[in-house]
Amino acid sequence: MGKVSIWLKRSYVGLTCFIMITCLVLCGFTLFSHGVMSREEEIDNSSSAAIAVHMFYIFYAASFLFSIFGLFGIFKRKTWALIVFTVGIIICSLASLLVATVLMIGQSMFPHFIKEEYLSMLPLTNATESAREHLDHLQSEYECCGIEQGYKEWMEDIPRSCVCIKYSTYPCVATPRNSTLYEDTDPPVMIYAQPCLPILLESVDELIKGTIGLIVGITLLWAPNTPITESSRQPTSMTYMVTIETPDTT
Repeated sequence: MGKVSIWLKRSYVGLTCFIMITCLVLCGFTLFSHGVMSREEEIDNSSSAAIAVHMFYIFYAASFLFSIFGLFGIFKRKTWALIVFTVGIIICSLASLLVATVLMIGQSMFPHFIKEEYLSMLPLTNATESAREHLDHLQSEYECCGIEQGYKEWMEDIPRSCVCIKYSTYPCVATPRNSTLYEDTDPPVMIYAQPCLPILLESVDELIKGTIGLIVGITLLWAPNTPITESSRQPTSMTYMVTIETPDTT
């Protein structure tokens, strides 16, 4: 391996370190989210969401390992390690673009599936215990009540998860007189006015757009930058031997 330009070496090391830091940050964020969802029993180990999380772990670990090969190759001047790094990052970049493409294609389909799933819970008065627990968490998290028509879908059995917090992001209304939460107090008990489904769909849409932007941005920054040696840029000199025959004058 020939002599490497110092600026090219620094840019290569910087790119590789950026990839490693990005993998650690994203892996930590995924691990934290996975722990929160597991603790709140929102994710099952056999579900598609759990499989996707495990695939993310494998992707981050592979990218981090390839980056180690890249640093080893640039400092120890091992061409094979640089080839492994370059090929590995190309594969990871193609996989990232594939995921981004799937998300862009499914961006218009996900809201339909989510809406269909939540509307199947109606009427809420006949909802199962697991559905009620899920909706309680959803209403507390997104500061909403009901699915599509608001608190009216609960009839008189409005759950306490619909009660407004002190500094609510969304508007609240007074509890209806015929509900179980009604109290003859001043001020009255306030509940969330907006339904959960529109807020949830907006949140999912923003999440998908953010994920696509993150994947495309990282993929563009991860474009492999294989070091070019000075010897490889110099033209190969070739020596030609020319024999000139002169006539004999004697």
